[in-house]
Amino acid sequence: MARKYQTQKEAGIILAVCGVISGLLSTYVNIPGTELFGVPMLPALFFGIVLVLGIYSWESHNPIPMVIVFVGVAIGWWVAYKIAVILHDPEVRNLLVVIGLISGMLGSVFTSAALIIASEDFRVNRAPLKTIIFGTLAGTLLYFVESGGFVHGLAILFVVWQGGMAYIIGRALAFRPIPNS
Repeated sequence: MARKYQTQKEAGIILAVCGVISGLLSTYVNIPGTELFGVPMLPALFFGIVLVLGIYSWESHNPIPMVIVFVGVAIGWWVAYKIAVILHDPEVRNLLVVIGLISGMLGSVFTSAALIIASEDFRVNRAPLKTIIFGTLAGTLLYFVESGGFVHGLAILFVVWQGGMAYIIGRALAFRPIPNS
């Protein structure tokens, strides 16, 4: 199996662009019947595909790690969404920052856990810690879901969270140096 050897920065940018596209699709595409126990699963599908492409491109062509990562993303999204819905109180708008922190952390923890299991490269250079910190902080953008200004709705949350997470993960997946010929 021949590995593709982009630099870490190139891999991060490639996956980040895919993450931004995934974030936009997650915001604007709705297909009825894609819910799982009341949770719309398209965001997990789109972002899961991005990370599976990253695993395939820089880690392994083995389907087992790809399935592990995809399932981890789906579980992370499902848990984050359910917690956000349970904690949401329309009367207290500022609570959205805290709910976003919690949901962003849960989504990033489950995603990171799956990547730790599936990817040797992801385990180095503090990539899990970076991913969890970024995902937690980016979750605060949930605050803008109900704001009435230029920036509002899920687009900013999905684009930043998925694009940023994909960038960090892409850099980690391309960690191995090019072997000497």
